[in-house]
Amino acid sequence: MPSIALLAPNVILLATAAAVAVCGVAGLKIDRIVLGVGSCGAILVLIALWAPVRSTQELSLGQLGFGSPLDVRLDAVGFAFALMVLFPAAVLLTLQPRPWQEGTVAVLGLAAALLALEAGGVVLTALAGGAAATLAVIQLDVEDPRASRPPWGMLLAAWLALSWVGAILQVRSGTAIYGAVPVSALTVPVFALLAAAALIASGLFPWRSWASQLWGRPALRAAGIAIATLYPLGFYLLVRAYEMGDGHYPQFWFNAGLAAVGVLVAFGAAARAQAAATRREYLGEVIPGLGGFALMGISLGTPLGLVAGLATLAVAAALAH
Repeated sequence: MPSIALLAPNVILLATAAAVAVCGVAGLKIDRIVLGVGSCGAILVLIALWAPVRSTQELSLGQLGFGSPLDVRLDAVGFAFALMVLFPAAVLLTLQPRPWQEGTVAVLGLAAALLALEAGGVVLTALAGGAAATLAVIQLDVEDPRASRPPWGMLLAAWLALSWVGAILQVRSGTAIYGAVPVSALTVPVFALLAAAALIASGLFPWRSWASQLWGRPALRAAGIAIATLYPLGFYLLVRAYEMGDGHYPQFWFNAGLAAVGVLVAFGAAARAQAAATRREYLGEVIPGLGGFALMGISLGTPLGLVAGLATLAVAAALAH
């Protein structure tokens, strides 16, 4: 299979967004069918790309600028996280009725999140993640501009921090490609910045973060898609950091610190759930609680811990819909 085929899932999602917009403008009430076919088609194509070879596939598309390559890569980590994002999003897009404007923005955000997961380096992940966060905020405003939503600046801060990480790696080591970054380039300050970006991107705080606040909105169409597309991305950065660090973080106390944050996130969600006044508030703490357990598993740094963390995150992704 030619390497250009790695772009097929993204092309399908972009074509779906265009088709939904055309149907909406033309007054055709088939946008939910188009959304379902497009999102499910992206999943099938992604599986067809990975299943026959089950090994890393790469595609170079030139340069982003300043020596940073525009590379797309599909490996086991990217495949697993892509399924975590695509499956719940496909269910939501297929079953939930929504105006065509929301559907268009939702699919564009899904395509941006998928590109962030398939990016070969830190810089492209940061750009695509920032686009996904921006489109999620736009979708929330399209649904109900008066309802509460996470500040765009807070969501974008994570991807600006990751862009900073990419710039530092590019200058110091000559590359920000995940598989080519020298271990010595992932210093304590650089990893601290990357870890902060990951925690902010997924809202992994002991207090009530955006992942639980969104469940208080009057309508939950955009909230489900926003959580499905954005919540796994912070965990993805922490898993990729193992690749850049040759299987470990720069210092052991980073593992201990992230595990402690995971404990606080889980206990904070449990305490808020016990104090919840409504069923929706209670259920809104389920995903943050599971995120805390997933962070604990990933921060252990062992193969079993990574598998446990990813399995917990997969359950959280399934509950997003």
